Amino acid sequence: MTKIAIVTDSTAYLAQNICDRLHITVAPISVAFGDQQYRERVDISDAEFYERLKTEKVFPTTAPPSMGVMGELYHSLAEAGYEEVVSIHLSGGISGFINNLRAFAAGITEINVHVVDAQIAVQPMGYMVIQAAKMAVAGSSAEEIIAKMTELKATIGEYFIVDDLQNLVHSGRLGSGSAFVGSLLKVKPILSLNKEKYNIEAVDKVRSMKRARTNIVGRFLEETKNLPYTVRVFLCGTNNEPEVEKWQQSIQSKLTNVAAVETGQIGPVVGAHLGSGVFSILWIKEVA
Repeated sequence: MTKIAIVTDSTAYLAQNICDRLHITVAPISVAFGDQQYRERVDISDAEFYERLKTEKVFPTTAPPSMGVMGELYHSLAEAGYEEVVSIHLSGGISGFINNLRAFAAGITEINVHVVDAQIAVQPMGYMVIQAAKMAVAGSSAEEIIAKMTELKATIGEYFIVDDLQNLVHSGRLGSGSAFVGSLLKVKPILSLNKEKYNIEAVDKVRSMKRARTNIVGRFLEETKNLPYTVRVFLCGTNNEPEVEKWQQSIQSKLTNVAAVETGQIGPVVGAHLGSGVFSILWIKEVA
């Protein structure tokens, strides 16, 4: 049986105990304020990051691990006896990291590296990584794991609302036209990942955060009501965990065709682009 390692990056936001139990290796992505750079959830916690976000005069920036760092990581796995790696990372529509990694991995000879674009980040990506790790432990081949990841990617859906569009516009993840509309009319744009380009786009606009949350829940219910499988739902936010938990309690009884609902906080790297006060609903097919 081929020994397969599962690698991801820190935007999967997996708990350390899960990574330890399933032997998942995480490559931290960095966030920086000016020339001060921190690996997320290693050198800076979520709470520390969002506290600084309130007071810093400069927008934070992010940087993926270098190819040198990734090369050392894969080398260490080869030294540990792994023969193949399935390396699952955040969407190429959000970051150029995955394309650079694919080109780099093609030149690695000591271990066979399969690079998978999750076409998402945050908790749904974490769920995919967990399933991949379980399959690796159970003895599945790399090809079987990749096939499962492809199947799961096709079932992902997401909508989110940002409280302030400045971070998204500054990072280049959203066009300035959308920001202008939002600031002028005081609306809350409904945002989603474009399923073809995998970049962020505005799909609707609503006058208040309360109405915006109702809007995205309604979209979720409409898009999932006739699915031939159940879904796992993730309600996530940035620097607003108590509010996200209250949101879950208020809508739990309305969520149909759902196997489980999880709440979670989005960490520094994704939070650097979204800002504080985000509410999001994301879902993926539940693995039996």
